[in-house]
Amino acid sequence: MNNNLSNSVDCMIRAKDGNVGKVEQFYFDDLTWIIRYMTVKAVRELPGHNYLIPVAALGKPDWEKRVIPVNCTIAQMRSSPNINSDAPISHQHEIELQQHYAWPGYWGGNFYVPPGYETATFPANDTESAVETPLVGMRKVDPHLRSTRDITGCQVLAKEGNMGQVDDFVFDDETWGIRYLLVGTRNWRPNRHILVSPQWIRQVNWTDKKVFVDFSRDAIKKSPKFDPTKPVSLDYEGKLREHLKKPEVKEWIVFKFHAPPGTKIYVAGTFNNWDSTSIKLGHHGKGTYTAMILLSPGKYEYKFIVNGEWRNGPEGSEQVPNAFGTTNSTLVVGHPTTHEVHPHTFARLPDSESHRLWSVAVGG
Repeated sequence: MNNNLSNSVDCMIRAKDGNVGKVEQFYFDDLTWIIRYMTVKAVRELPGHNYLIPVAALGKPDWEKRVIPVNCTIAQMRSSPNINSDAPISHQHEIELQQHYAWPGYWGGNFYVPPGYETATFPANDTESAVETPLVGMRKVDPHLRSTRDITGCQVLAKEGNMGQVDDFVFDDETWGIRYLLVGTRNWRPNRHILVSPQWIRQVNWTDKKVFVDFSRDAIKKSPKFDPTKPVSLDYEGKLREHLKKPEVKEWIVFKFHAPPGTKIYVAGTFNNWDSTSIKLGHHGKGTYTAMILLSPGKYEYKFIVNGEWRNGPEGSEQVPNAFGTTNSTLVVGHPTTHEVHPHTFARLPDSESHRLWSVAVGG
């Protein structure tokens, strides 16, 4: 369900054996725009301590009661590493938290975008070859954690100049992906708000607190009116995208594969012209390998390359014949009309385990 992030601030975080404190702010990575952590100010029983909690450790929020459960005890929270909520989060601190709570880290996955996507990218360094001929590769990118406070209040500039500032965020409370920035146009259109997808942002100047978008102020003036007090409907999203001439937003798709540590695993498909060495899965821990790829809506064919051997996705997934006399697995990327589980995250377990891993599509 889509929800305003401001509604989550001051919600009570409840451990297994009692209340911990209230939500202060959130940290998201500036590539996928997925929220990774929240900071929590402790209750009186736990004075002088702020906590950094990964959203992966949260249970299902009760928005009516404004309570968010977390999978730990108060004693675990008391002995956790302290943080400075006004300072950037270092990767070392993330590792310390992950080791303290035995919570899963998210950083095992590698992040890839197609050529031409407007973000800072770095070429992959892998030069190993597989059986099929590699053609065109993707770019590997490195995300960074940002606080929602860093971008709240940022000036938003259209092609002709200032159009307002960031007031809030609309996020999916199942995936914790930021779907839209809620921008108030009070400077020139009083009492008006506009939704801006992270996919429509051309550039963010974090130092000067400026967000640049690639549409005109005139397009904003004529856009469908949005009521920020109501949930974002699929109908409104469609009308807004059509008006701004923005296609359906791309999605970050997670590919997973389960194999022993030290295995070299790649994924290739029609999304990268079957380049067998450009998209390498990173070891996520406990034998799980992952990679996140930014894909536009559509149908794709793909295969994993495991120690040089081409393999399909999970048993039971849809497959189509290929020119090599075998089959390719397929996946469909598109804007979900419900919040059911989507087969966008694929995993293969050892032959001894006849079980598939699934997850909802991330980001948006």
